[in-house]
Amino acid sequence: MTASVIRHLHGFSGNRILLLEQGQQRWVRKQGDIKRNLSRMHALQNLLPMPKILDHGEDWVDMEFVHGLDMATYLTIYGPRSLADFLIWTVSTLSQHSQPKRYTQEYQKFLDLHPWDPQFVFSKDDLFQKLPAQLPYSGSYFGDLTLENMIYGMDQRFYLIDCQDTLWDSWIFDVAKLRQDLECEWFLRNDHRVLTGKLTHLQEKLLSVWPEADNDSLLILMLLRIYRYAGPNSLEHQFLIKEINRLWK
Repeated sequence: MTASVIRHLHGFSGNRILLLEQGQQRWVRKQGDIKRNLSRMHALQNLLPMPKILDHGEDWVDMEFVHGLDMATYLTIYGPRSLADFLIWTVSTLSQHSQPKRYTQEYQKFLDLHPWDPQFVFSKDDLFQKLPAQLPYSGSYFGDLTLENMIYGMDQRFYLIDCQDTLWDSWIFDVAKLRQDLECEWFLRNDHRVLTGKLTHLQEKLLSVWPEADNDSLLILMLLRIYRYAGPNSLEHQFLIKEINRLWK
């Protein structure tokens, strides 16, 4: 029996994501540049609640399908308390046994590789000068910890999806990526739901535990990470320019 495509799922970085079905079984297949995902999935498989790896090849990975709610729907229905507890537990798990690590080379490498939009109200050097030279490093990180990469399963548990190896290998960057959604509401860019109060509550809870992540320069850096995937003059492009300039102080 041949597997059939039930739905094309949406990402933002260009990989193809399919929901497949064969008989009574459903699973998710991600196709494209999946090496960084697969490496991080293996590293975190026994540490965080994530879909199981079913099979993989050179440019694809099959994963367990977790049926449930995306976080925009979850927060529309429920209060933020359980999600706040889950986020704090997740970051606490990643941050154990941290030591200082310098990131100036990583900053410079990233900024050198990407062109600068003349609409930004600051320069690359301005941003570089404001980024913290050292951050805590534990060896454990998710790599793309955003609300878009979380599911509230039918078993009433939260799951994390789409982790990846990255230059930004401190769990502080994971908190900064969460702020893309909590502060900037990136995950609602195509959605008209108003969740600002709940998102502010989640951010305040996280930053009360990890005040070192209350750094808008780090948040700008994480927005620049996704800015490179935004098409010229697209909704995403204009959204990111507006937010990046708003955050600059």
